[in-house]
Amino acid sequence: MAQQAKYWFPAALSLLLVGWGANQYVALLVHYRQDHGFSEVLVTSLLGIYVLGLVPALLLGGRASDLRGRKRLTMIAVLISIAASLALMLSHLGPLPLFAGRLLAGTATGLGMAAATSWVKELSQAPWDPNSTAGSGARRASLLTSTGFCLGPVAGGMLVAWAPMPDVLPYATHILLCLPVLILLRKLPETRQRQLPQATALGTQTRPVPGGAAQQRGGKRFWAVIAPAAPWVFAAATMGFVVIPEMVPAMGGAARHTYTTVAVALTMGCGVLIQPLGRRVDTVNSARTLLLGVAVVLGGMLAIIGAILLNSPALGLGASVLLGCGNGLLMVGGLLELQRAAGPDELGLLTGFFYTFAYAGFLAPTVIALVAQWVSSLWIMGAVVLLCLLSLAVVAVNSRKHLPHALERIDSGAALAAPENA
Repeated sequence: MAQQAKYWFPAALSLLLVGWGANQYVALLVHYRQDHGFSEVLVTSLLGIYVLGLVPALLLGGRASDLRGRKRLTMIAVLISIAASLALMLSHLGPLPLFAGRLLAGTATGLGMAAATSWVKELSQAPWDPNSTAGSGARRASLLTSTGFCLGPVAGGMLVAWAPMPDVLPYATHILLCLPVLILLRKLPETRQRQLPQATALGTQTRPVPGGAAQQRGGKRFWAVIAPAAPWVFAAATMGFVVIPEMVPAMGGAARHTYTTVAVALTMGCGVLIQPLGRRVDTVNSARTLLLGVAVVLGGMLAIIGAILLNSPALGLGASVLLGCGNGLLMVGGLLELQRAAGPDELGLLTGFFYTFAYAGFLAPTVIALVAQWVSSLWIMGAVVLLCLLSLAVVAVNSRKHLPHALERIDSGAALAAPENA
């Protein structure tokens, strides 16, 4: 049993390393602008271009993991993450390898988030971890994912600043860390057996579909509560370490590289450190953690406006702290809500949808960089604040609706009252 309880950790390490690979590029943004001469729009487009690989991988990978199992897709995700780092090493050839690497990183992230998050959840319950508590899988997956998103750019920033071969060494470090984890993943059990099409009375073939009023209404809670909050998971993060160094006028020249690395460390570090509070705030009776997360993000956006008006790098870093805390609260809160709402046949699918909405926010810096060519930063941030307020209102209105735990009691009572089939 003691050995079984450790199965979840190598699976969660795959989330850490896929997240590391997805975010390490952030540390090289200033390097690519200053040393390679790439334009601001090109560099920020490369930051968001991997969403083109991410979204299909999330949606297809989530459903595939429900039908065919979690283990193989997780291993494929780590392999693709390695391939992404190999491509990103070739930046001296121009932007094309960077585009390819970012697309591969997006694909790896999509597969990893959809399959490995569900795998960690299932390995964190009986029979693989009989001593775990409710919600352990969501907390573990969220913590290791956020840790990877933090360590990737922080380690990359340090290597770019103080180590030789800045185009190669950050990515080589990631590859060397991935290889032993692949070996560990091979030894883990599969938690989801392959689902074959079901034969109906008419002889046609159908796929398994979610059933039960609680599970179906749990899907309604996903769309009413989780989806409106999800885009701010990574919109908060990227605003914290990409947009702030660009929008605060005082941060220019060589100081911007150091400032960006500090902003990354604060944003993603706070995203990790805040998660124990998010777990304590969480309740099955409302979307309290998500409400708190969106409210903190709103505070961070207002702090950005203050930093622009006062030309204050210190206030900009304060905004990074708030946005990082919002990122962590929304990550753990979203996964806890999701894993309560989703049934076993739709866990991978809804996980894919959650991360798809979350990663939509990753496009925020690209959109802002494009719009900033014609619109001032203050007007842009004003629009962002209004969108954040709208999300907060939607989550607040639906916070106590479609609660899965209440619906499960209704279904259980109905099942007890129903007569047995002849």
